[in-house]
Amino acid sequence: MAGLILLVSILAFRRYLPYVGGSLKPEQPPSVVLEMRGAYFVGFGHKSKLWSLKAAKVQIGQSRYVTTLTDITDGRIFDRGKSVLGVEAGKAVYNSAAGSLMMNRGITLVGNDGQKISAAGASWNSATALLRSNGRVTYESSWGKASTESMVVDMRTKEMTMRNVVISIQPSKLEGS
Repeated sequence: MAGLILLVSILAFRRYLPYVGGSLKPEQPPSVVLEMRGAYFVGFGHKSKLWSLKAAKVQIGQSRYVTTLTDITDGRIFDRGKSVLGVEAGKAVYNSAAGSLMMNRGITLVGNDGQKISAAGASWNSATALLRSNGRVTYESSWGKASTESMVVDMRTKEMTMRNVVISIQPSKLEGS
């Protein structure tokens, strides 16, 4: 009789555990544990502000080290507590463990003296204060325009290195003219 009851219960409840043989372990945790809309996000390090960004969407990953920001406006990059660049980007990924900020989907950086840099993407390393481009870059200032394959900006020494550059200069705007 007990065997008959067991057989009937298996047939009646075959889609439910334990009859389907499914695992009792919990499902994988989600890769994004927190999502915010219309957030103002700030990166800190060594007791000072490294960068700040206003983003349409912010997603914090499961590890809590990786944060993805989408549709960035009103951004700033700081060096030693002073704002050195304005930032707009389609997307940025911040890794707090590495102190790096990867920007892509089109970025625009504006310097305090009106210089403008446009590129497909760039990476910022707060430890070295280096900004490296990803893809073609256009640089504009009061003296003219430059286009380059790649660019590295050292924010501490205020030096910019470009490779394979095409420049259009307005001589009347250069110092000493």
